[in-house]
Amino acid sequence: MRRIEGYPLYLGSGGKMASKCKFRKKDGSSCGANAQPGNSLYVFHDPARAADGQRARRAGGVKRSHPAPVLPLDTPDHPLASPNDVSHLLANSINQLRRGELDPRVANSVGYLATVLLRALEQGPLEERMAKVEAMLSLAASSPSRILGDEN
Repeated sequence: MRRIEGYPLYLGSGGKMASKCKFRKKDGSSCGANAQPGNSLYVFHDPARAADGQRARRAGGVKRSHPAPVLPLDTPDHPLASPNDVSHLLANSINQLRRGELDPRVANSVGYLATVLLRALEQGPLEERMAKVEAMLSLAASSPSRILGDEN
């Protein structure tokens, strides 16, 4: 197996494994990360590369500090009383996403919530029909002659 210079070896690669970092944490335990090739320390614990580590940490923090994606405050509410309304919302959201006007994370949330809302909108009429059937059954049980049309 060909070895690429500068990369640590792992099990199954035909060579020995990379050594572990010799740095000790505040609690006295070892770091446990793979050491750099030709060095006994992990890249972030190597004093010679401290500036690189600080720069990498700073860049990582900057990347994480993006504000949460939200719609503008003046975005009007969309009616959501029927499956047709939900369909229109989804169509508008898809088009806004395609034009780059809507963050994909917001579009994903809208899609998920629209699915939940559609299920709830479908459940409402079903529950109303079940309540009517149950009412008719309880009425039939209390006075079967009235329901069946027997006047004898």
